[in-house]
Amino acid sequence: MAVDPLTYPSVEALSQSELRALTQAASWYANYHRHMIEEEADDPSIAALSRREAYRDLHAALAKLGIRRVLPDALRS
Repeated sequence: MAVDPLTYPSVEALSQSELRALTQAASWYANYHRHMIEEEADDPSIAALSRREAYRDLHAALAKLGIRRVLPDALRS
C-alpha cells in the first residue's frame, strides 16, 4: 500500500494515546516480521528487496519516535 505522507497531518496532530497506539502497533509489526526478513536475507528477488527496504524504513521511523529496536543482522551493512 502506497501512502503519500504529504496528504496526512503530521505526528503532532495525534493525541498521546493515538501516538502510543500507533507506535505499539508498528513495534509489534516489526517484531512479528523480523524473522521473515531474516529468512529472506539472501533472496535477490525484487519482492524480497522491497520488503527489506520497507522494514528498514519502519525501523528508522520507530527510532525517530524513540523506539529502539535491534536491526536484524541480515539488514546491517
